[in-house]
Amino acid sequence: MLWIKKYFIFIVIALTILPITVTAQDNMGQNQSVIKRNELNGKSPGSDTGDFLRPVLSITPREFNLGTIAPDEAGAGLFTLKNIGSGILNWSTNGPEGWITSEDAPLTGVVEEKADYLHIEIRLLPGESLLNDNKSNMILYNVEMKLEAENGKLICSKNLSAGTHKEAIKINSAGGSRTIFVTFSIVATKESALINLNPLRMDMGSISPGKTVSKKIRVTNKGKEMLTWSVALQKPKRGENPANFKKGRYISFINDEIQDSGIYVVPGHLKELIELMGKWTVNDGYPSVAEGESSIKLRFNGTGIILYLVTYPDDSKLTIYLDEQIISNHKWVSDLKERKGELPVAEGLVDGPHVLTIVSNDSRLVFEGAMTLGKNIIRMPVGRITVVPNSGTITSQTNYLNVTLNAGQMVPGYYGDNIIFNASGGDGMVEVFVEVIPDSAPRAIDIFRYSKGMDFLFTANPQAETEKISKNGYIKEGIAFRLFGPETPGATPFYRWYSPQKNDHFYHHDYAGGGKNLQGYIFEGALGNIATSKLTNTRELYRWYNPASGRYFYTTDPKAGNVRKNGYRFDGIAGYVK
Repeated sequence: MLWIKKYFIFIVIALTILPITVTAQDNMGQNQSVIKRNELNGKSPGSDTGDFLRPVLSITPREFNLGTIAPDEAGAGLFTLKNIGSGILNWSTNGPEGWITSEDAPLTGVVEEKADYLHIEIRLLPGESLLNDNKSNMILYNVEMKLEAENGKLICSKNLSAGTHKEAIKINSAGGSRTIFVTFSIVATKESALINLNPLRMDMGSISPGKTVSKKIRVTNKGKEMLTWSVALQKPKRGENPANFKKGRYISFINDEIQDSGIYVVPGHLKELIELMGKWTVNDGYPSVAEGESSIKLRFNGTGIILYLVTYPDDSKLTIYLDEQIISNHKWVSDLKERKGELPVAEGLVDGPHVLTIVSNDSRLVFEGAMTLGKNIIRMPVGRITVVPNSGTITSQTNYLNVTLNAGQMVPGYYGDNIIFNASGGDGMVEVFVEVIPDSAPRAIDIFRYSKGMDFLFTANPQAETEKISKNGYIKEGIAFRLFGPETPGATPFYRWYSPQKNDHFYHHDYAGGGKNLQGYIFEGALGNIATSKLTNTRELYRWYNPASGRYFYTTDPKAGNVRKNGYRFDGIAGYVK
């Protein structure tokens, strides 16, 4: 019995001590957790200094011209806020200094992985104009500025005189303070002169160095009083980098060669970029849906795209796809109205080929063009653009201006400039874009072959595709063959497609793919021209096919090297090359 008593005493002691131990361990674990959290608060693991990368605020653009503000009209602009640092970035603004705000609290927003947007709208409020308090007889007008972000809006007001104004808006954040500017011109009444320019963006196309090209600008007066106007080219800003003048290339859909009352036809220089489905009519040279559901498909290279429409009624509907994926946004047309026909569809894309598809069944929508982002636009050298006449006076008539661009001594590249209009009825601006191409394409174009596994990339310009080649780990194999330059008799463009899902390139001289199912493939343009029948000093470009993988291989070697061992079979002649 003695051992039973000892055993019982042992159990009692154990039960008494154990909770104390567990409690101590729990407290210790909690203390350790607190210590670890405190250690990591503001510090990185294993770091004595413990400084995280700080958030950094970036705003584009830094300045926006909202145009002329008249009664019953509004000017609007959109600023993009990004965090180019790390972590979460909170921002706020109290609006422009000196304006009266409707709220005591500032407008706030948060930028994490995705960008945030600040929409600014300015309008004249209804009501009689005011006399300045200092009795200078200066007429002042009630002006409202609305700043709107995802988290709310801020409404400011101020009495301003007619004319041009530039307001500074400070954006505060943990990633630094930034100041953005909005410029606008106030016209008190539509009885006053009001300049109207068409087009606001001018695509001069592609020309060779030393060549000239001309297009027209229409100047009209939307007011009743006499309008006096003059032209000046925009001067470079101090410290401006002329090689980085703009960040986008504008493409106009206008076809100057067709009648206004006919069926719209894609102009020749855009046939590789634009594809129409359904019935389309022409409206002042621009495409518009004729009847039923129709679509326009635009192939482009870059990091984003902006769409421009001439007309956009309130009850219209648009469905937009990017790379065959629908973009969920039910406010396309309301966004267009706020931005006066300018619609940022996508930005921040991987730099490369993309496809934009727009579906509509509304004949009142008139498509003007698009701007592809990601290309550096060089400012044109001084004296390249002339405008005739460069001044005038109009009431109800229209002035037609002849804009001539001389590409003399301009090296190949993308160029842009701004034509500034100073007028008694507000100022205006027309953007000008042009691509300068080599004077004469070589008779033979070297085509280089790069490979990654069984994916073969053929390119005529490896320098332009350096990022794509290095990012995807392609291995250079040298010159595979030579194609012909444009307009070579007996030759036709040799096109390239790419499937990101299959990681596979496909080539054919048939724009439709020669019967291949191109679903999932992205069109990447032409490499050069290939002969479809044997010409002097040409050789066959053989095509081989792997039925198991669905891939093709192209070579001038009739034995096809090692690909025959990998299940490839002879599939005919793709064309004739040098």
